Amino acid sequence: MTSETIYQIILSELADEATEEEQLSLSKWLEKSDANREEYAQIKRLYQKSSLKTKEQTYNIDKAWQNVQRQTVHKKRNFSLWLGYAAMLAIILSIGVIFFANEHKSASISKVNKINVNDFDQPTLLLENGETIKLNEESFAMQQKHITIKNDAEKMLVYETIEEKAEKKIQNNHLIIPKGKTYQLELSDGTRIRLNSESELIYPTLFTENKREVTLIGEAFFEVAKDKDKPFIVKANEMEVSVLGTTFNICSYTKDKTISTTLIEGSVSVRTNHGKKQIITPSEQFTYNKENNQTDIQTVNTELYTSWINGKYIFKDAKLEEIINKLQLWYDFSVTYQNENLKDNRYSLIAEKDIDLDKLLEVISYTSDVKLERTGTNTINIKKIKEEK
Repeated sequence: MTSETIYQIILSELADEATEEEQLSLSKWLEKSDANREEYAQIKRLYQKSSLKTKEQTYNIDKAWQNVQRQTVHKKRNFSLWLGYAAMLAIILSIGVIFFANEHKSASISKVNKINVNDFDQPTLLLENGETIKLNEESFAMQQKHITIKNDAEKMLVYETIEEKAEKKIQNNHLIIPKGKTYQLELSDGTRIRLNSESELIYPTLFTENKREVTLIGEAFFEVAKDKDKPFIVKANEMEVSVLGTTFNICSYTKDKTISTTLIEGSVSVRTNHGKKQIITPSEQFTYNKENNQTDIQTVNTELYTSWINGKYIFKDAKLEEIINKLQLWYDFSVTYQNENLKDNRYSLIAEKDIDLDKLLEVISYTSDVKLERTGTNTINIKKIKEEK
């Protein structure tokens, strides 16, 4: 295989336009030597650099690399010279400026179970090409294939469809929300999603099949755009929720014993890995216990389960363990209980997201016979207050 041929295949692969035959040829070439793999990594890093955005600018990746391909791949040049020339040419021809400031680090999109949300300190978008973008650093607009991705750096990421086309390969993005943060997302179909702390969402940039499917770990509030021909499906741990257009909340943290879906309006179909489909109606909550595979449907006050989207938690006769677990999504601390029975103490309170944690602990301690106190920088000890004789 000639150098020109492999470079052209690499460009096609990075632009997600490679045929199955080209992908096979590339795989064989990469397996031949470490030098080939390093060369590919260099080209990929160049491609990622040229896709970076600055405020108020839109960069068309496809056009940029078409320009590079016309000017370089079809000309016989030393590759090291080509690499530097291609970088400048791609950027100059596309936006007329060279900018490598605020460079985003590269990271491959791993399988869901390989992502550790604690490795991130702010809302982060992982693109399928390996690029990592921290969302609250700057506003940007990015054009890819048939969609434009916009971020206003104020907790809102939006996907706008440029044209509807069937794609051979679905492009998936991975949105990660770390502890203490929340973020909003609008998908290409108009569906709006609010993600709570320590949550992840994997979704296609464009819905091209006869269904709209996303994967959730953590908690999210969905306002699904209606489309009678394309059901919206959320896969959340061991639960699958299917709707046509409605508003609901899903809580599916891996560490929790239960997964729940709380319906605000419309109707949803819920199915677990161990049961049949069940329909819930507004103000109903479907709960699945992962330990015993039991399900339950009950009428609830939906505000108790959706208040987090307004920056607060409302607890009504809630167990102390449940309250602590929720607060750990917003604050960085571990907890120890002097007695396991203390977890079952019940409280009613409103916890604002911006309130100082120590003040919140004082409120709980003041209204009960339980003391919540710090025993270190990030440790809270919960113990029974001894009764005075």
